[in-house]
Amino acid sequence: MKKNHETTSSSLMEDLSRRQADLFAAYRRRMTAAAVISSACFALMIGATVAFLTALLSWLLDYNGVWLAVGLGLGSAALAGCLLFFLKFRPTQADVVRRIDSMGLEERTVTMVELRGVNSSMANLQRADTTQKLHAVTKEQTKRAFPYFAVGTAASVLLGVLLLLAVGMTTVTGLAASGAIPSPGIVSPDKEQFITVSYLVDEGGEIEGEEEQILTAGEDATPVVAVAEDGWAFVRWSDGNKSTQRTDLNVKSDLIVTAIFEELGDGEDIDAGDDALDKDDEGDYDQNAPNPDESNGAGAGGDAGDGGEGDGDGATGEGTGTGSGGQEGEGNGNGQGSGAGGGWSDNNQIIDGNTDYRDVLEQYLDMAKDILESGGELPPELIQFIEDYYGGL
Repeated sequence: MKKNHETTSSSLMEDLSRRQADLFAAYRRRMTAAAVISSACFALMIGATVAFLTALLSWLLDYNGVWLAVGLGLGSAALAGCLLFFLKFRPTQADVVRRIDSMGLEERTVTMVELRGVNSSMANLQRADTTQKLHAVTKEQTKRAFPYFAVGTAASVLLGVLLLLAVGMTTVTGLAASGAIPSPGIVSPDKEQFITVSYLVDEGGEIEGEEEQILTAGEDATPVVAVAEDGWAFVRWSDGNKSTQRTDLNVKSDLIVTAIFEELGDGEDIDAGDDALDKDDEGDYDQNAPNPDESNGAGAGGDAGDGGEGDGDGATGEGTGTGSGGQEGEGNGNGQGSGAGGGWSDNNQIIDGNTDYRDVLEQYLDMAKDILESGGELPPELIQFIEDYYGGL
């Protein structure tokens, strides 16, 4: 009989212990969830404070620290959250017991825990009574004793304010870094701003001087010269400057310009309106060079003697002076004299049968002058043209 009583008591104790364990687990889960939420809230306060201070310092120092503020804020929040949970808010068994007794159990749960493992009639009655009281607790009592959000009103308001400050200050720092709003420059008002000046070439030449220059705002760049390769001519810089040499002064922002060269090919037109020749009309560079034996009269007298001078001013004036010191040939007549007059004829025309030397001579000489001044070399065709002209006089 005694053995049956002990067996019944043991079964009752196991049943009560199982039911109590289930209740304890449920309450402990609620307290753990509340601990996680509390840790997160206080961690966000710390992270928001770090982000706000970092963004504020970046703004004062005129430094683009937007991502630094965000990174430090999130990192400090994560670290603080872990430390707060494990060191402060994680519930223990004693915490769960005290919280259960706060629902009107009058330390029944504490007593039951103290009598754990005791198999006596009094202990079993106490456990039964405690279990009955626990099952009689209403949901409202449980919510009040085990709230998920256990952060106080003051802490909640402080959290909201800190988050607003962090987001607002980070936004201000980002706008200041992008130039949308001015930076106060309190700590570093004289901070130097560096800019880059680049001189480029696509083809046909090179840059003499420092092609890449790092300057402070307002500083002068060092001089550079655009030099054409053989068979090429300098046209202009990409910003419209037509001088081969340039020195950019008081540069306040990044500058990139390209030297443009044009190839002097056979039968090609050179646009002199936009190039270093600085002319109003296009000049055709024809490769049909004149015969060295041809000469342009241009109204000049022959220098072979004291003979007459052929008049080249008439539109139809032709002929050569012959004889020894005769009269000047005019119109279709022949001057008399031993010196040959400087008459001009269709044979002296050089371009498409309509243009004579004097119509293009000045243009070609200006072209040669500009090429030489820019440090380039005269193309062989231009040299041949000049030699043919002066050799035929």
